[in-house]
Amino acid sequence: MRKNLFKTIMPAIAIVFAVAAAFATQAKDENGSALVDAYIPMGPGQPCENTGLKCETTVLPNICTYQGQQAFGLEGLTSCSVDLYRD
Repeated sequence: MRKNLFKTIMPAIAIVFAVAAAFATQAKDENGSALVDAYIPMGPGQPCENTGLKCETTVLPNICTYQGQQAFGLEGLTSCSVDLYRD
């Protein structure tokens, strides 16, 4: 009796968990903008320097700059090569 109950309830619990996980995660809104930290490349083999600016990943009229130099978003842990934009 106990095994039959376990076999019946476990799939139901798995389905409830899957549905809850699907609603808990959200896909990125393609129309929305994402503000990210802007970095300046310091040179080959060197880490990128955080500028303290927040720029958008959504394409806008102006490129994100810091002290006259184009700023980028991080790609991975060390490469700053993602184009960023500002209004």
